[in-house]
Amino acid sequence: MKTSLLFSFLVLALSPVLRADQVFNYPSEKPIFSIAFPDAWKIETGDQSLSASSADELVNMELMALDADEAASAIDDAKEGLEEELKGIKWLGEPEKGELNGFKVTFLNGNVAIEGVKMAVNCAVFAPKAGDTFFMLFNIVPVESLKEHGDDVSKVLNSIKGK
Repeated sequence: MKTSLLFSFLVLALSPVLRADQVFNYPSEKPIFSIAFPDAWKIETGDQSLSASSADELVNMELMALDADEAASAIDDAKEGLEEELKGIKWLGEPEKGELNGFKVTFLNGNVAIEGVKMAVNCAVFAPKAGDTFFMLFNIVPVESLKEHGDDVSKVLNSIKGK
């Protein structure tokens, strides 16, 4: 009896550690949404930005707040900036509009080779139903590492919830 009770307490005590995610309200001063990253990921926060990377640093995500007047041109500006920074990027069609967890989202996807490694480049602009703060999420990851990290990337995107 004591052994099973001790085991139960041990399972309860360890469960949050095994399943814990790092949840952030964003932007921190006037949150419009929350986002969760795997517990092992390294997170750095700024006033209007957040950077996240997997423990092996193969997945890198950048999140930044946008004012409403910047949102309309955000995808075009991101596309232009990425073309300057990532020479040879190939876009996978035109930006796509959709919805994710109650947000209007515009996705821009591409591929580029960096030092011989094929990388997936993703950019998304999220628009809340109400409010004047939008946000943009960048993700750059080696295509090969998506086998290992694809579920984590998907979980991060699906963790985004409006406030």
